[in-house]
Order: sequence, then C-alpha cells, then structure tokens
Amino acid sequence: MATGSMKRTLTIRNLFRTAGGLVVSLPVLFAALVRPKISRALREKVVLAVTAVNDCRLCAWGHTRWALAEGVPLEEINRLLTGGGEALRAADPAEAAAILFAQSYAEGLDRVDPEALANLRRHYSRAQVAEIVAAVRAITFGNLLGNTLGAWLDRVQGRGSRREAQR
Repeated sequence: MATGSMKRTLTIRNLFRTAGGLVVSLPVLFAALVRPKISRALREKVVLAVTAVNDCRLCAWGHTRWALAEGVPLEEINRLLTGGGEALRAADPAEAAAILFAQSYAEGLDRVDPEALANLRRHYSRAQVAEIVAAVRAITFGNLLGNTLGAWLDRVQGRGSRREAQR
C-alpha cells in the first residue's frame, strides 16, 4: 500500500464481492474449526500477510496474539506485518506459496491471480487450498470491516479521514 494512501474500507462496490466470497467460504471455514487441513500457525501467517496489505490495525493486533499462541516467532510476525521479503526466504517453498497467494489476493483487490493459485496448488492438496482461500477471503472481509469501523470512529472523534488531513 502506498504511503499516504487511504486504507481500503467497505464500499458499495466491494461489499457484495467480499461478503459473497466470505459466504461461499463459510462451509470450509466451519469444517476447519473441527478438522483443519492446514496448521493453525500457517493460517495465522496467511492472515497476517493479508492484514499487512490491507493495513488493519485491529486485525494485526488480534492475529499477532493468535500467531504467537500458535508458536509463530515474533520476528516472523513482524516481517509479515511489514511486508519484508526476507520472511519468504526463511520459509519453506510451500509456506512461501501460501503467503505469496495471500498477498497477491489482497493486492489484487480480492481477485485471484491464476499464477499464484497454480503455485499454491503445486504445494497443497485441494482441501488445503480451499482452506487457505477461505481464510484469505474471511480476513479480507474482516480487514475491510475493521478499517471501516476505524474510519467511522475517527470521524466520530473529530479526527476526520486521512484524505481530509492531506488537504
């Protein structure tokens, strides 16, 4: 995300796409609660990769704590949240594919890059790919909702938006 740009929030244009992606993914998300196909640590890394792109401070706070609880080292969490490429060099190729897919999805404004998806499929089973995609869709909606609520609170508290502050 470019410095000084607006955080992505829910709009009429993206509400239906992001909410629709979440709804489609609900069966996979519920199944993952009972019988996860990927590790919880990997799920948190993927979620943090999306959160870094969407810059949601509330999601970063919560998922940092959950990632720590799943044994993800703080240094790795910090690299994921700052978008450091060294996080991918340190990870195994499968983990790197999942993180790159997540970042690609977030940077593409909820669009799947066929190359990133193909790379993901080279490393994971169909069920694991479905779970990774579901986690990415869920956190995307969560990030946009968190950013929307944050922007609303800023306005209510008289801080206005970033755009107004730049004028």
